Amino acid sequence: MNLRILLILSLFATSFQACNMVNPTESIPTYIQIDSVTLQSVLPSVHGSVSHKITDVWVYYNRELLGAFEIPAMVPVLADKRGELQIIAGVWEDGLSGLRAKYPFYNLDTFAFDPSPTKTIHYTPHFTYRTTDSVSTHYFVEDFEQGNSFGPGFGDTSFTKTNLPDEVFEGNWSSKLELNDTLSYGEGISLQEFTLPANKMCYLELNYKSDIPFVIRTLVLKGGAQTTIDLTGINPSSKWGKIYYNFGGFPTKFQNSTFKFIISAELPADKTQGKVLIDNFKIIHFN
Repeated sequence: MNLRILLILSLFATSFQACNMVNPTESIPTYIQIDSVTLQSVLPSVHGSVSHKITDVWVYYNRELLGAFEIPAMVPVLADKRGELQIIAGVWEDGLSGLRAKYPFYNLDTFAFDPSPTKTIHYTPHFTYRTTDSVSTHYFVEDFEQGNSFGPGFGDTSFTKTNLPDEVFEGNWSSKLELNDTLSYGEGISLQEFTLPANKMCYLELNYKSDIPFVIRTLVLKGGAQTTIDLTGINPSSKWGKIYYNFGGFPTKFQNSTFKFIISAELPADKTQGKVLIDNFKIIHFN
């Protein structure tokens, strides 16, 4: 073989190696398809309803974050051996899609699988409320099945229990506020005063259905003084919806205070009647 041929072969080998360095063999992912999730009951007497509005999943592989995915989700996982997904439920805080967050009061779900590159594995995560974690969790639940934790406020009318089939979310009872030309403003206030811990995660959950806007407020009580603060406004919904409200640093700002909660509505000027239906009012926080 003459020198010219050797030189050509040498240049070809060098070029081939360079191509491999620039375009290395790409790993092929296994795809995990998550079309839906469930929230399962563990202690109904403590946690109440398992209705939910889980919109996203935060997915980890062997405890490394892969990302947050809106359901339904196709999650690519680069894996060359058996591993485990850790899946955390995500919700819209305050009912706003721009405020997506991991919900701290649902246990994470785990799923072990063997990689199958180019294949799709279907999986449905199953979540539960926290119960026996090392972090102690407190639940207050009003589902209106036994009583009514909301009394009259300062409005023209207040919430009353209803068992009409088209007004009940689940179970046998919900609570409703009805407004008209003569009863144009109504509110219900919690009979119980709540102590919310400072520097701890704390949320309000609520199922609702309404044809008029309504507002959730809190009455802050401290040393005989009272202050009413708006927390969030909720737009009408012809179907039953769910809101998760994050108190954030609110309890820390008002330490050594107690809180009552107010749900109120005012009849819009262009309406002659309106209705607000609520169910499964929950206050959940870490102790």
